[in-house]
Amino acid sequence: MRELFSAFARYNRSANQALAAVIAGQSESILREDQGSFYKSIFGTFEHIVGAEVSWLRRYPTFFPGTILEGKSLIVADIEATKARMTSNVKELLAVSSEADELLVAFADSVTDAQLASRVKYKTYKGDELERDFWALLFHVCNHGTHHRGEISALLDRKGIKNDYSGFTNYLS
Repeated sequence: MRELFSAFARYNRSANQALAAVIAGQSESILREDQGSFYKSIFGTFEHIVGAEVSWLRRYPTFFPGTILEGKSLIVADIEATKARMTSNVKELLAVSSEADELLVAFADSVTDAQLASRVKYKTYKGDELERDFWALLFHVCNHGTHHRGEISALLDRKGIKNDYSGFTNYLS
């Protein structure tokens, strides 16, 4: 099962890199323009993808102390400072995305099948206590990114900006 999550994390990283290349070539005004989507803009939607990935990465070491994530700067940094960094400009958002993606790949490569199969308890940001199979939480992060990259693709299409990062097998390395 670990191999599947490792591949999914690699796809997530590669698809985010392809999206980042498209985003990096656009003006802030195009990226931040309110297009009426849930997160308003291309920038806002990508910021949401990255913010969610960072939030989950920060939670994972609470389930499994001593993992490869423990002590990493993105994990221990003040979350408000990280959010401010992400919202400041495209370059910083892309840097945080890259850092988070590398950590997700490293973690997915190191997690054991026993950890993936274990049940974990956590609180949502609303304070609800939940218990889930850990594999589902790792799957959620990558699937969440896929969903919102699809939204961004539609927003880019509206602007006539070429993009394509949807093929899972195209982005496996």
